[in-house]
Amino acid sequence: MKKIMILSSLGLYLLASGDYVPLSQLPDNKKKEYNFVEKNKTTKEIGTENKKSIHYNNKEIIKLENNEKILKEYKSKEIIKDELKYSENSFTKDFSITPKLTYMYITTDVKGYSDKTHEIVPEVSFVYKDHTLKVDYFNVNANFDNEAKLDSKWYRLSYLYKYDNVNIGFAYNDLREKLLYLDINKKGSAKFPTLELHLKNTLNNLVLEYGGFYGKDYNKIKHAYEYYLNLGYKIFDNDNLIFNIGYKNRTIESDDDLKLEFKGPTIGISTTF
Repeated sequence: MKKIMILSSLGLYLLASGDYVPLSQLPDNKKKEYNFVEKNKTTKEIGTENKKSIHYNNKEIIKLENNEKILKEYKSKEIIKDELKYSENSFTKDFSITPKLTYMYITTDVKGYSDKTHEIVPEVSFVYKDHTLKVDYFNVNANFDNEAKLDSKWYRLSYLYKYDNVNIGFAYNDLREKLLYLDINKKGSAKFPTLELHLKNTLNNLVLEYGGFYGKDYNKIKHAYEYYLNLGYKIFDNDNLIFNIGYKNRTIESDDDLKLEFKGPTIGISTTF
């Protein structure tokens, strides 16, 4: 009704003024101005990946960044991604494995008998933050003047906690020995704990390691201890490949005052990844 009245009034005015122009000849902007035609209804999405808006008739009607549901879903996805990325990076940064091989020229002394042998001592350490789990194996085959043979196998599992440059903890020891003397074949074994203390100092490419352990088995072993000193050199800058030389002594004293001593110089190589 309103539209009809406007058209009638406009027509009368144009006729009276003598400037009548047919509707079909009016330009488009005039048609829109007098509301003869409807404006195009358009929907447009503009913005960046994180900020988007929906426009209708050139008016911003929705802001996605202010839409709580969409914002919550977006944040949830991003937080999950961030946490996963942080978790992966954190684990890689805090966890490491260090295998080590040591050659030892061992002198074995027991009851006045002595023999020298060449042995390889393998070990591997698993480190997570300040915690270390280490496994090592010590094997010696000594032949005393062709009169007696001693085969010693020593397995160790250690847990260490790092405080500053000190690693302190304890280890589970499994010692197995077999003695062949003339026609006598004697076997023995012992399982006992040891208290561990290991220290490490670094200066540029130099690495100094020293320490040892002490323990006992109240049934068979009176004392079991080790002390060592290693001087290492980091072969490449910004790398964990280390070449080291040193000295080690590992001794067992049984309840019957039998003392078995392993000692000698060492040469080793280790890496961390």
